[in-house]
Amino acid sequence: MMGHFAVDQICHAFTRVTSVVRLTAAAIAMLVATLPVHATTLAVIRTPDQVIIAADSLLVWYGGDRRPQLTCKLDTHDDVIYATAGLVASPENDFNVRTFVDMALATPGTLAERAQVLERLLEGRLLGTLTRIRHELPRLFAEQLESGFVLNITLGAVRDQVAQLEMRDFYAETDPDGTLQLRVARVSCPRDCPQPTEVFGVGETSAMMQYLGTLPQLPAELPGLAERLVRIEIADRPVLVGPPVDMLRTSDAGVEWLQRKPSCTD
Repeated sequence: MMGHFAVDQICHAFTRVTSVVRLTAAAIAMLVATLPVHATTLAVIRTPDQVIIAADSLLVWYGGDRRPQLTCKLDTHDDVIYATAGLVASPENDFNVRTFVDMALATPGTLAERAQVLERLLEGRLLGTLTRIRHELPRLFAEQLESGFVLNITLGAVRDQVAQLEMRDFYAETDPDGTLQLRVARVSCPRDCPQPTEVFGVGETSAMMQYLGTLPQLPAELPGLAERLVRIEIADRPVLVGPPVDMLRTSDAGVEWLQRKPSCTD
């Protein structure tokens, strides 16, 4: 779900993630013990000349006795920064969304064209995974995935001195005849970013939305704002969202890690 509201000509957009999963069909037998939920917060800021992405680090598992753990939700590919959240990997690592991101970003074309390639690469695998989960674990599917969020991918780059942002949310939908479908919600900037500065949120965003609503205008120091938004959500939902905060920026100067824990690598 994506929406916008404006504060003094500055637009804020948010995506609410209803469920976060790090498994695929290859590990269905382990799903009950390895399904993380509501455990992502991303703050994404786009201006005409830069894109900033800040992310929390907590992975929370559904069921079983696995402890929450640290994970890296950000990465880079050449001059592109990106974040992933949702059904992104299997425990055996035989399926990893980042592999598909790298494949798509290695193809020629604009960032928007590469995002379309990524959609095509993912749709079949996601549908197959969701179909198997629904068949083998119907209660889990109904509680965590049915008619809800499956995957978010956020890509950012600066080309020809223009900041480009591509965001994709994949949702599971069931037709009246029971057929499972994927719906993709898209944001493509600069086309969908009419304001000078746009702020997007992915995942747990209630506290940051409330905070942004109190601001008459955004501060000039945007990396600090991105970090603050994630930390606000960490303070509000410490069981589901946790430190440290990782942060990437892309601009004319190139790709830059503003904050990075050791497990986040180039």
